[in-house]
Amino acid sequence: MPRGTRPRYAREKFQQKLFGSGGSMARPTSGTDKKLKDAGRRLLEEKGITGLAVREVCRLAGVNTGMFHYYFGSRDEFLRAVLKDIYSEFMLNFKAGVSVAGTPRARLKNALVEIGRFALGIRNAAPMVFSDISLGNKEAFAFVKGNFTEHIKYIVELLGECRPASAVSGSSLPFLVAAVVPVMIFPVLMGGVMERNGVKELLGLPLEKIREEIFSEAGIAERAEIALRGIGL
Repeated sequence: MPRGTRPRYAREKFQQKLFGSGGSMARPTSGTDKKLKDAGRRLLEEKGITGLAVREVCRLAGVNTGMFHYYFGSRDEFLRAVLKDIYSEFMLNFKAGVSVAGTPRARLKNALVEIGRFALGIRNAAPMVFSDISLGNKEAFAFVKGNFTEHIKYIVELLGECRPASAVSGSSLPFLVAAVVPVMIFPVLMGGVMERNGVKELLGLPLEKIREEIFSEAGIAERAEIALRGIGL
């Protein structure tokens, strides 16, 4: 056997274990990756996906770009990581809201309020994601389906409990989901879209005043109440 063959083979086997078949190593978490994700989340909420520049993320985090690529590899992978963190935080609050004691209606309202708050937090990022999905981007669809739909099963369960007492007890659960969830999401997203496009006034009212009404805690709770009353609950 030529000299060095066995050590080289051993190194190759070690690398397979370390990197896996994909050839990339899962990096251990540290304060650095958290700083980067916190900075990315701030930029995402302020400027949306298009404003999420790697250099700006690194500047805000006080981290060099080499460490960014060490932990995340690419901007797209970083974006996925940030969005997953945002959704995970949302699910903690969401589960707490639906598990409190109370009637099914009260728990469903809590769930809708949490969805409204989540939509508010991602209003600058969500339109781009929805755009990719609507244009047939299968990767974006798979990502959302795999990481952003856990809350729907709770909504469906609560709607199932509430349906017999509603005015649409003969309707399917998908129909009910479509009736109560969009009102918690799209007013907030459209408010963000209008902001970014420089709209100053809508139906004779300053956009800033409309924002205060739609984006406020009271506004989110009122829309949840409207959604429930809309199906006779």
